[in-house]
Amino acid sequence: MGLVIVFTACFLIGGTRRAVAGPRVALGPFDMYGQTDISRERKEVMEAFASALSREGVEIAGIEALKKLYVEEGVKNFTEEILLRIAGDEGADFAITGSIALLESTYSLNWRVIDVRAGRLIGSYSKTALSALELPGLVMEAAPGMNEKMLATLRAMPVERTGVLFEVAVEGTKRIDADAVLKNVASKAGEPFSPDIVRDDIRAIYSTGYFDDVTADLSETSSGKKLTFMVKEKPFVRDIVIKGNKKLSEEKLREAITVKKGTLINRTLAAEDAERLRAVYGQSGFYLAEVKHEIDSEGIDATITFDITENEKVKVKRITVIGNEKFSDKDIIDIMATQKAGIFSFITGSGSFDEYAFENDISLIMKHYYDKGYIDADILDYKALLGEDKKWFYITIAISEGERFKVGKFDITGDILGEKEDLIERLKLEPGDVFSRTKLSKSIEALAEVYGNEGYANADFNTSTAKDYEKLTVDLVINVVKHEQVYVDRIDIRGNVRTRDKVIRREMEVKEEDLFSSIALKKSKNNLKRLGYFEDVSVAKTEGPGGDKVNVDVLVKERPTGAVTFGVGYSSVDKIIGTASISQSNLMGTGLKLDLSGSVSATSNRYQLSFTEPWLFDRPISAGVDLFKTSREYPDFTESKDGFGLRLGLPLYKRNTYLHFNYRLENVNIDHVAAAASTVILEQEGRSTVSSLTTLVKHDTRDDLFFPTEGVLATLSTEVAGGPVGGTINYVKYEGSASKYFLLPWETVFSIRGVVGYTHSFGGQEVPIFERYFLGGMNSVRGFKTRSLGPVDSVTGEIIGGRSKVVFNSEYIFPISEKDNFRGVLFFDMGNAYEGAIKPGDMRKGAGFGIRWYSPIGPLRLEWGYNLDRKKDERPSMWEFTIGGSF
Repeated sequence: MGLVIVFTACFLIGGTRRAVAGPRVALGPFDMYGQTDISRERKEVMEAFASALSREGVEIAGIEALKKLYVEEGVKNFTEEILLRIAGDEGADFAITGSIALLESTYSLNWRVIDVRAGRLIGSYSKTALSALELPGLVMEAAPGMNEKMLATLRAMPVERTGVLFEVAVEGTKRIDADAVLKNVASKAGEPFSPDIVRDDIRAIYSTGYFDDVTADLSETSSGKKLTFMVKEKPFVRDIVIKGNKKLSEEKLREAITVKKGTLINRTLAAEDAERLRAVYGQSGFYLAEVKHEIDSEGIDATITFDITENEKVKVKRITVIGNEKFSDKDIIDIMATQKAGIFSFITGSGSFDEYAFENDISLIMKHYYDKGYIDADILDYKALLGEDKKWFYITIAISEGERFKVGKFDITGDILGEKEDLIERLKLEPGDVFSRTKLSKSIEALAEVYGNEGYANADFNTSTAKDYEKLTVDLVINVVKHEQVYVDRIDIRGNVRTRDKVIRREMEVKEEDLFSSIALKKSKNNLKRLGYFEDVSVAKTEGPGGDKVNVDVLVKERPTGAVTFGVGYSSVDKIIGTASISQSNLMGTGLKLDLSGSVSATSNRYQLSFTEPWLFDRPISAGVDLFKTSREYPDFTESKDGFGLRLGLPLYKRNTYLHFNYRLENVNIDHVAAAASTVILEQEGRSTVSSLTTLVKHDTRDDLFFPTEGVLATLSTEVAGGPVGGTINYVKYEGSASKYFLLPWETVFSIRGVVGYTHSFGGQEVPIFERYFLGGMNSVRGFKTRSLGPVDSVTGEIIGGRSKVVFNSEYIFPISEKDNFRGVLFFDMGNAYEGAIKPGDMRKGAGFGIRWYSPIGPLRLEWGYNLDRKKDERPSMWEFTIGGSF
């Protein structure tokens, strides 16, 4: 009925033909979009169009034809194609089509003016209003400009004539060659002139996208008829200016702009960018911000200016929840990101309204109900109304909760893989549990992994439910259709700028033409993350060329793997320290590791050159060499070392378990021993040679090298020095360690780590001071000074180190800034070193907190530990930091 009224109004205003020649326009009914009925607003807008255009001398055509289609033929959707056909039949010069939308409390009005004969767009308009009362005024303001554009188009239309063309030319080109334009036209010299062909030519030239305007002129010359296409090139964007922004940074605003410098001007994109900027302000609480765009064209260049009026932030005054009985208002509101403004909102920034966040809040509320068993819960209505003062939003959410359901029977049907009982054991729900949609999703994910590991990557898991309203239970049946097994057709690698494809492919557990395996896909991702080359790694299955083929898409984001650093810093152990290093863990993208570093402080110096080939002979065999020279002053002696090491690693089981052989030959000098030093130290004064061979088994299933969230790292080693290996020092050292990582909610991680060690000498020698265990500090028991824990000389009271040790660490790691690889940590440590047997009752304890950051120069740790069982002369707490290495 509303559409008929629109037609009638337009007909009464524009139904009389004018004597003066001018634009004749077919005005189509606008489309409507909104959660409420806005037909009244549309009627007023259409009447405004008809009235405003009539005042400008425009004749409205096609009213009766449109009404006939609506009333007699039942056409409800007037597409652009229908409107152009009616306009052509009615002899209209132009057609206007558009839409009106109501988004929350904002009206959006968009329309287009189309040249019927040329079939091209001559104008596109977009307006917004906060009230329906503003809409007619917006149309009135735009009408004169629309009329001028239509009149200019009419004046430029070619006169319909006959005859043979002598010449076809182009005028108005500046950057584009005229011959390139003529390649798009069908009108040729020596051929008859045709208005229809010229109309198609205009459309073809315009469709290239290089021109703002295209017209044609037919003129008589002394040589014959000349057809000239007159074009106006679109200018290039010379500059993009943002002004008026004070509350939001220009950098943040420019991220939302899609128009780029050096590209052809696109007026539609510029208008859309203005709306995007307004949306950015809306997300930050400036819901009343206004953004206008102006295009200043100077010949072949143009400047786009976005003029912003920020206005005041619109805050949330009140959130009202209706219909909730099972959960309190506070329970519901705490789920939401949208919160009402408080006393400290000016500091915290809380209370701002973001329509996108509010829409997501509705989903979060429903997820909460579904995960608590309320499977019939529904949001009946939700509104965010802007107050009359335009300063506050008032939010209302109406909820229907329903009853709480528990899981009744649970069954798996269809294509069963293996034993049904084994599949059911993998499910996250059991009969009697409160129903949870999240747990149901995880159950399906668990089944998908089982089937995917056998090559059924396209298996379907269709869940059906049967509710019993008397028992308040829901029976669940998962019907499995496994389809056919699929194979990997292609592995596509993207995002690697430095790292060679070969380095990535060799870490993949799946290969092209292999049977697909979901577990192998997960292991491939973990392998790549453990390399340490990438900030982020995505390994996903994508659609292949056929039903039995899939592709594997590997997307990586590289992190800096090399650094040249010089500097002066402070170490909690060495105090003022000068450092210099050249390191590259992915040399020339080949995976080779090179590290040349040196440090000098008042009490120590260290120089080291290391080289590692992780894939020797293109096989997963690692090999490396180390050259080193170090010296350090201790309170009662000075220790100097120089030598080299050789390393070889062989895979024992897949990529997770390796056998390593490390040979080390070093010269050690103990001198400047104090007269009052311990007997253990006095006996070892002088030079010695250490020749040792270490055999180490390492099992590593962590999902990341620096910030693991799950997996295990375990090592077991035996080092033999002297005897058959040579050297002047004889000892055997046994060590074992194990770390386990657990992923917890909110992207947090809990880890536990245990370390034990024992060393003994043979051949009548004592274990050398430099191979004894000294605990305390960053990598053992935090909260204690480095090398402050261990057996004490009974005479001098000096710590002489132990022949056995035990360390236990537990950590809770939480994200601070995931984007910047910035995390916080809470920890508890305990451990000690002993002369003989380990005594659990004598373990020292520390706890504290710290931060972890993967900085541009390597992993950084800053941690504060508190001594939980402080003894006399011990410090109550310790600050420590380190750059590089992993815990």
